[in-house]
Amino acid sequence: MLEKVIRSPLAIMISLFFAVTMLWSIYYGNLSNVVEQSVVLVFFLWTFIFLIMIIIHNKRSPERRISWKSWTPYELKEEDEGQQWVTFQATRKVYIFFYFAIPLGLVLVAVFRHIEAMPLFVLFVLGVTQYGIYWYESRKYLNDQEEIEE
Repeated sequence: MLEKVIRSPLAIMISLFFAVTMLWSIYYGNLSNVVEQSVVLVFFLWTFIFLIMIIIHNKRSPERRISWKSWTPYELKEEDEGQQWVTFQATRKVYIFFYFAIPLGLVLVAVFRHIEAMPLFVLFVLGVTQYGIYWYESRKYLNDQEEIEE
């Protein structure tokens, strides 16, 4: 259960949100505002909780340790040819998304350059959409496979 929480795309999206928000607060603010200080505090608190969860997981499940040095994303843990194929299909869809989304993101940043946080917003949307596409495609293929086996 703890490993699923640590490796879930939701945890990564929360981390991405806090990181982008913290960077925005540091870059565009002077951290004298209580809200900006709270955002930075929440980011560090989330990071601390996340690291504690990893330590607890590594103690409970030494056979499935999460390495600190080379953290391979959970979605790239391919145990057989079927999972390799699913990863290939999902990664292909994400690549196609980025093929169109990066130029569109650049246009949005150029057109809305008067909005200070637009580059960070575009990066956040790209990151969240990437995880969404990947996990949607993975679930679609894995759920189809489970229905065939039944």
